[in-house]
Amino acid sequence: MTYIFLLAALQAFFLASLLAAKKQKSTADRVLMVWLAGIGIHTAIYFFHFQTGSVAPLILNLNAAFPFLQGPFLLAYVAALIGMRDRFGGTDFLHLVPFAAFIAYLSLAFGAGTFGLWQTAQAKSVSIFALAPFFTALLLLSVPVYIGWSLVLLRKAGQVLGAPDLPSGFLWIRACIAGLGLIWLAAMGTFALGNANAHPHAVFWALTLFVYGLGYLGLTRTSIFREPQLEALRQSLPPKYRKSGLGPAEIGALHRELTAFMDAEQPFLDGELSLQTLADRLGFSTNQLSQVINEGEGCGFRDFVNAHRVREACRRLDADPDTPLLALAMDCGFNSKSSFNRAFRKFTDKTPSAYAGSS
Repeated sequence: MTYIFLLAALQAFFLASLLAAKKQKSTADRVLMVWLAGIGIHTAIYFFHFQTGSVAPLILNLNAAFPFLQGPFLLAYVAALIGMRDRFGGTDFLHLVPFAAFIAYLSLAFGAGTFGLWQTAQAKSVSIFALAPFFTALLLLSVPVYIGWSLVLLRKAGQVLGAPDLPSGFLWIRACIAGLGLIWLAAMGTFALGNANAHPHAVFWALTLFVYGLGYLGLTRTSIFREPQLEALRQSLPPKYRKSGLGPAEIGALHRELTAFMDAEQPFLDGELSLQTLADRLGFSTNQLSQVINEGEGCGFRDFVNAHRVREACRRLDADPDTPLLALAMDCGFNSKSSFNRAFRKFTDKTPSAYAGSS
């Protein structure tokens, strides 16, 4: 039965290594990589303990604190994945208070100092359920809070983006949320059935299913482990949902640099232009570029790029009203005539043919 720990550990380390191998890692990639590595270490320690019985009590009891990090990891990952966090600091670390409090509790309960904890904890269970009713309740109550919080963030992103952008990216986020929910249900079942002093196998079966489920979705249905993921979310989200750390003066300077670059290089003529590509060429982060566009132009990335494309199309139609519209659309960076017509009408209140007729 204890080999479920080994299965979870191996899969978690494998997925973490895939993320570590990515050449261009986002903040979300790094959060997920550390989260998976933590799960791998967490389950590996229990595997070696139940197989050999030689793991030091200090390590076992500190390892019992890891569940307090599951909720914060989920929230941090969701926030980073949808573009609401480019970095973490300050009040974000308040989420670690329960984890730190539990460590402090272990130190006080089992001896003042590291050696006291090491020596006197030997008779204690490695399950958090048996260590303190208060912390058990705190853990079981906090997980639904983090799940609900993550769903609120997801809903906000969905309201900004609209339905067309939801299916593939949001499936992955929902899988992460549902996976933690599965682990929580297993923990609640273990606690409710009175198995607090026994090893909670159900929790680790749920944890193993969670890790393998992420691996399956990540490798077969999304590009989480191979490409920059969910860029549509990050490039469309307004600055009020993100923290890039830019002040007004910095935004003004970067906006002038962006404007000069767009006029000189005309990157919008590339139909495959993305926020990541433009940010890389400018040396900005994607969140910085989004904030500069939103606050400097009053629109999102797509409208910003399309406005430049329409302006260029108007300039060419002014010079030659007989230019074939399909060829014009492609030359100006649009991937279809329908998208060209929609954008042209949005920014000029005319169709391209009507504009050409008036030139």
